Amino acid sequence: MLVIKNANVVFTDKIRNAIVLCDNGKIKDIVERYEENSNDKVIDANGLYLSPGFIDIHVHGGGNKSAMSTSYNDIIDMAEAHLKHGTTSIVPTTLASPINQLRDVTLSIKEASEKSANANILGLHYEGPYISLKYKGAQSPENILNPTKNPPDELFELWDKILIMGAAPEEEGCLELGDKLRKRNIVASIAHSAASYEKVEEAVKHGYSDVTHIYNACTSCFKEGIFRVAGVVEAGLTIDEITTQVIGDLRHLPKGLLKLIYKTKGVEKMYLITDGLEFSASNIKENTVYMQENGMGVIFEDGAMKLADRSALAGSVATLKDCVKNMYKEVKIPLYEAVRMASLTPAEVIGYGNKKGKIEKGYDADFVLFDDDINIKTVITNGNLI
Repeated sequence: MLVIKNANVVFTDKIRNAIVLCDNGKIKDIVERYEENSNDKVIDANGLYLSPGFIDIHVHGGGNKSAMSTSYNDIIDMAEAHLKHGTTSIVPTTLASPINQLRDVTLSIKEASEKSANANILGLHYEGPYISLKYKGAQSPENILNPTKNPPDELFELWDKILIMGAAPEEEGCLELGDKLRKRNIVASIAHSAASYEKVEEAVKHGYSDVTHIYNACTSCFKEGIFRVAGVVEAGLTIDEITTQVIGDLRHLPKGLLKLIYKTKGVEKMYLITDGLEFSASNIKENTVYMQENGMGVIFEDGAMKLADRSALAGSVATLKDCVKNMYKEVKIPLYEAVRMASLTPAEVIGYGNKKGKIEKGYDADFVLFDDDINIKTVITNGNLI
């Protein structure tokens, strides 16, 4: 049995000292006292925080490996790069691409999930290709498709772990796509969208329940003529049925907006993502130009990844531990809430909330030990010390 003692355990609503017992990859019990025996594997946390492992459900790469690779080993390497930073579970996220390319990528991610020995690869997230050209951000414009002319059905047949698809509901065929996703229990996320508030209300009726990286690549209080129109942001903040993805790197969103989202959505509807590129969880250099897997040039400058022409941000280079630290240290929310935004809440969004993201009896034994500056000291997945 694995015994973790002298830990400040991060629960969903508090932090307290406790001993966590694990067996067969699961949390067996949480106790105040325990008499060790010779067969136990004991970890003395020495007062460090013990939190659930972080869960990143929107991440495009890491460790210089892209989620768009057709090599399952690259996908595993990507996941393990983030694992070193405390992300024990990951949902590789694709870029807008032709259907045949997405087919190949889907199969490589599926194989990686089956063969990954350390990191948990929970499923797949398609960001697009059914998005708005106007709000394409760093997505390649020639790869933006129409779901009526280029339906995704064959992709859905490849794997039962397709968890999220991001789409722009105002585009032709995308409301019907939402209905299709709902029937398959796939999260329909409003992504790279020019929708009005009213269109989002309509989209919710068609199964949309999430907003992709809110405030980024979507409408917010825009003008039609002389009148102001509420957009995706305002809908995401005020419609209770919608959860919101938040890039917590303090580059995509300033502290003030992070506070606003926190106050309007709370920790049960706001969750942290990295939107990390292949350059995240790796050593990158300022003022260096890189090439993304989709052929778009990017430059790392001012601590952020930008398109080479500096017209937009191009995903982040953060890890989830950075995002947790920013929410805790800069936004000044309780540590247990910052951790929940990177563990239980994203787990609940994708249907894993009954087994991951919480330190509770019966849950998977995925843990991170860290200090008050969120420096990762130990990572455990499925009861195994990494």
